[in-house]
Amino acid sequence: MQETKISWAHATWNPWTGCKSAGRECVGCYARALMLRQGRKFDVLALTQTGMTPYQLNAVAKGQNKQAICFVCSLSDFFHEDADLWRDNAWQTIRDCSNVNFMLLTKRPERIEKCLPNDWSEGRRYSNAWLGTTCGVRDAFSRVENLRSIACSLRFVSIEPLMESVGNIDLSGIDWVAVGGMSGPLHRKFKMQMEWAAEVYDLCRARGIPFLFKQASGQFSERGINALSLYLAERAGKVGDPDTIRLLRSYPPKGLPLLPFVEQGLRFTAAEYEEYWNRPTPLRTGHSERVLEDSPHDEM
Repeated sequence: MQETKISWAHATWNPWTGCKSAGRECVGCYARALMLRQGRKFDVLALTQTGMTPYQLNAVAKGQNKQAICFVCSLSDFFHEDADLWRDNAWQTIRDCSNVNFMLLTKRPERIEKCLPNDWSEGRRYSNAWLGTTCGVRDAFSRVENLRSIACSLRFVSIEPLMESVGNIDLSGIDWVAVGGMSGPLHRKFKMQMEWAAEVYDLCRARGIPFLFKQASGQFSERGINALSLYLAERAGKVGDPDTIRLLRSYPPKGLPLLPFVEQGLRFTAAEYEEYWNRPTPLRTGHSERVLEDSPHDEM
């Protein structure tokens, strides 16, 4: 089983690797940085030999009478056109592993419908295939519209990296939302403001949508996993109240007997949160800031 530092999954599975830019959120792509550091080409898709990963995870979950979550294509895009010849085998694996819920996150939701298997039947045979899209800027709202048009068992939106206010996003028909700031060398240039994350949290709370806050912006992922909780406590005038600084991490659907998750991220101390909140942001101040060279950071 390929373990992951992604807070909302038990494992990752990359049936292929490589991708190409598909929007503004790709500017700080962790997958590109990782593969280039390893001396691998990123803009050319390549088939991998990780086919047993989901079956291993399925056996673990089934043995405990539980369900697992697997993030698919953390180093690619499941619906990339260059993977069309390989996708049928991936669908077969998804169908075989009924104790694993596969999160198929894409920046190409307009391609989903043509890439579904012939026996999709509105997703009923693939109730463990959760379809999601990335939407961290207002220009990407159309992706959510495309996702909403696909019949499936669960739709989710990853608002990461959150690069500007998306407080007017339409979340109707969405079953889960995850929010996070950018990791990697551009985290200061594109710092997520906590009020932007709070806007989405408020929308989800009003609609009863499970919400997961992943991280603040930082060089490494899973830093400041309690930052939004601290902000909301401040907003409510309840600084220091233990109940208001819990991690905001809900998983769909309610009642699903999931394998336990292990908290892997780092919480902000009061001083770290204050530093983050007061840190100037080039996009807001107009000040120039040197972009750091690529350096290792965790997968998102």
